[in-house]
Amino acid sequence: MAFEFLFALIKRPLEEPGRAFSFFLPLAFLLLPSALLAQATLQGTVTDQAGDPLVGAQVQIVGTDQGAVTDGSGSYVITGAPTGAAEIQAVYLGYRTERRPVNLVAGTNTLDFALGASPIELDAIVVTGTAGAVQKRSIGNAVSEIDANAVIDKAPVTNLSELITGRAAGTVVLPSSGTVGTGTSLRLRGLSSITQSNEPLLYVDGIRIDNNDEATSADGFTVGGQGPSRLNDINIEDIESIEIIKSPAAATLYGTEAAPGVIQIITKKGRSGDARWNVRGSWGTIDLDIAEFEENFGVVDPSALPKGVSSLDELQGVHLVKELDDGTWLIAQDPFDELIETGSYQEYDLSVSGGQDEFTFYASGNFNTEGGVMPANFAEKIGGRANFQWSPSEIFDLSVSSGYVNNEIRLPNNDNNIFGFWGNLTLATPAAIRETSAGNFEFGEPFTSAEDVRKIDSRFTNDRFTGSAIANFNPLPWLRSRGIFGIDLNAEENFQFIPFGAVANLNPEGEKTNVRHTSVNITFDQSTTATWDLTEGLQSSTSFGTQVTNENVDEVVAFGEDFPAPGVSTVSAAGNTQGFETRVEDATVGLYIQEQLAWQNRLFLTGAVRFDDNSAFGSEFDFETYPKVSASWVVSEEPFFSVPGLDMLRFRAAYGFAGQQPEAFASERQFAPVAIKGGVPTITPDQLGNPELGPERSREVEVGFDAGLWDDRIGVELTYYNKVTEDALVARVIPPSSGFPTNQLTNIGELQNNGWELSIDGLLVDTGFVDYNLLLNLSTNDNEVTSLGGEAPFPTPNSFNQRVEEGFPLDGVWGRVEVGRDENGDPILSDEQQFLGRTTPDFTLSFGNTITLRDNLQIYALFDMRRGFIIDNNNTAFELFFGSSRAVNDPDFDQRLLADLFFFANAEEPTPFVDDGDFVKLRELSANYTLPQSWAAAMRAERASFTFSSRNLYTWTDYSGVDPEVNGFGQGDIERTDFLSVPQSRRFIWTLNLTF
Repeated sequence: MAFEFLFALIKRPLEEPGRAFSFFLPLAFLLLPSALLAQATLQGTVTDQAGDPLVGAQVQIVGTDQGAVTDGSGSYVITGAPTGAAEIQAVYLGYRTERRPVNLVAGTNTLDFALGASPIELDAIVVTGTAGAVQKRSIGNAVSEIDANAVIDKAPVTNLSELITGRAAGTVVLPSSGTVGTGTSLRLRGLSSITQSNEPLLYVDGIRIDNNDEATSADGFTVGGQGPSRLNDINIEDIESIEIIKSPAAATLYGTEAAPGVIQIITKKGRSGDARWNVRGSWGTIDLDIAEFEENFGVVDPSALPKGVSSLDELQGVHLVKELDDGTWLIAQDPFDELIETGSYQEYDLSVSGGQDEFTFYASGNFNTEGGVMPANFAEKIGGRANFQWSPSEIFDLSVSSGYVNNEIRLPNNDNNIFGFWGNLTLATPAAIRETSAGNFEFGEPFTSAEDVRKIDSRFTNDRFTGSAIANFNPLPWLRSRGIFGIDLNAEENFQFIPFGAVANLNPEGEKTNVRHTSVNITFDQSTTATWDLTEGLQSSTSFGTQVTNENVDEVVAFGEDFPAPGVSTVSAAGNTQGFETRVEDATVGLYIQEQLAWQNRLFLTGAVRFDDNSAFGSEFDFETYPKVSASWVVSEEPFFSVPGLDMLRFRAAYGFAGQQPEAFASERQFAPVAIKGGVPTITPDQLGNPELGPERSREVEVGFDAGLWDDRIGVELTYYNKVTEDALVARVIPPSSGFPTNQLTNIGELQNNGWELSIDGLLVDTGFVDYNLLLNLSTNDNEVTSLGGEAPFPTPNSFNQRVEEGFPLDGVWGRVEVGRDENGDPILSDEQQFLGRTTPDFTLSFGNTITLRDNLQIYALFDMRRGFIIDNNNTAFELFFGSSRAVNDPDFDQRLLADLFFFANAEEPTPFVDDGDFVKLRELSANYTLPQSWAAAMRAERASFTFSSRNLYTWTDYSGVDPEVNGFGQGDIERTDFLSVPQSRRFIWTLNLTF
């Protein structure tokens, strides 16, 4: 690949010799003692207008890199400041930035700030999608920010997925199951790829981390559609804030793989001052509302009850519904009465931060354990984090972040799984009563008894280390450089063990599968920015940089079956053993350059281009180019602007490109090893390959505005986006004459997404006694496959009744519909399948409400709405087949309707089983009380608070199933269905938080 010329860009000299010389300044600058420059000390406090301290506010001497962060009491100290006139700035997310002039004198100076609330803060610092940290006002695209501390203090969130849910417009979190430890899918502005991953890139403190859910599905064995998510490895107590960019227009500087968007997690940093300790303990329960489930039905002859049973009362909740005309009984039973458990929740977090002017630190440890509502289901996590910052001089600082986590999750079999609890009990009929070996009675499980399912042990464990170092070198006032290096190392061991003699219908002599999966992600990112004034009021910032990412994935699978005797549990002890090994390496090298012009710090024009090469590109494909342009205009700061009630108004627009690489080795011609007669090894054609294979290329335009109303108490953000994915990867059918049996991945498709996003954040009532804050996020998404490059429609892999067809949404469900009746009254179906709807919502709305009484009692509620999607309810069809529904057993049920349902089910057509999935959920409800200072002092604490919170309390929906949010395919990329999955569970949590 002709990529070498890009690297030559680094060697070009700067046009001005003085500036070129600055790149080679002696490192002795690093050794200049700050004491030589220290002539003044500035100290003070930063509070809100009620006088409460703002912890973590940034105070900076404008025009310099000197600053400090406020501690737990809102205090800050800046030493080594030069004497004379200066301007001091205080910044805190969610509050109005304030600048104050001051004349610093030798010795100690005091300056206090009282910041007013401001939902949209243009001077807040953003690091995601930019060439270094910049103010939000200069960015032409929308960036959603989540203040993790504010959310955790009041909401019942226990992982990253829950922390994001409902808090950013255009961001949709799709749960898979209510089973503890299972993961979720994230969609930013819809589906952007037809065949590749739609999950956004995930960064922690500037380095890319593994968010590949496919890697955690444990190749070699299955627990149904479920699987753990690496997204939730991060302890949310360590998160300071989250930045989300949802589009190619914003993700250009991330290049290949960034088309689905980018999520940047920023962890907590140390604050100067005395060591400050925080202790947090949470306890709670996890359950399901049993009343939501329909009973299973059956018909029995009362004279044929099991031996020793004289009445239905002895049969674990079986009850008589009615006596039928032929003397038999219609009976019913809720099989989950005996199965569903109330799980427990515990979490303990301990953190400390502190330091001096040159060195600050943050350290934490946490332990979390959850017991699920199903047997054989639990999750346990233990981890820790250590971050520090070193600032030996004005021109250099170093930040190091490191985190470790160990997870152990046990998952029961479920979803589309004949060895699962949910399927066997949902499809069971109480007419098939039997006595177990333990002397209990179980009722007609069609495949595997619940007693046997309990004996299958499926566990997922991982050890993960994530570390990064960020160095800032600013040798001259107009020149700054940043380097980031980091590693994300994840080592998993996943196994499924079935003991000897445990499960008769699976493998009576037992089996074990052990999967060892290791992924190593390395990130190197370097950028340099030169800033100077071209004229009075016009400033130029030129940035260039390089980014290198490398991922290595190793997987070894060992399988053994037929143990010689009970008590044996190793693969090597089995009578039959097999082994498999996979190794994958993927590397990306990118170079970028960006120019930004700023007029009077209120009008910004930005242009950038990135060049990318990737190891998955075909040998005949060169490199890819991703350009972008954007504009931002803070019109409210123009002298002519004067609109009553409108305090701030900013217009923004962005246009840019990002990519999505093909899977590793998709471009390579491959042959598969096989054994022929007598065990002789040979090879056979497996994959044709495509030497011209390149990345998908997504282009997007977004326009919008930000506004501050009513003395900046209400913030409004409105965005329209239109995203087109060109050169989309589609599996092209190849002729058999090629000698290769599979399709060929080719850049021939096109996909389009467009929609609106609206965010409103406002303090609507502010009386001092009662405050009311509203947070509303609304988004729409229209999705359409505009071209398949001449290829015929094809089914979505592993799905039920989903296919990809031009002119329709990517996630469409299809089925034949009734067009008439024949002479027997049976339905006549359409010749062709019809589009029935899409599986992901086209409209989402979250509505958060926070009421604060006397500044110490906070009541919070979050409602979550999803509309414009359907659910293929496969449960209903299978309940018919297996005879567990009332429709099959009750002769009073409409027999014509029953016949029609069987007609469609036998024809494998989903039409009558497809329901609207629209719902509104009371997602979160909580009450947080800050204890009186005297109570906190009694516990020797500086501050103490108590919170009671709950999650998934109630759902309003017309869906015929139990929960419209489940997915029998787990974290499937496009595929979604309701098929024998555990509904979302309820959670009730009590939390005590102490600060010392």
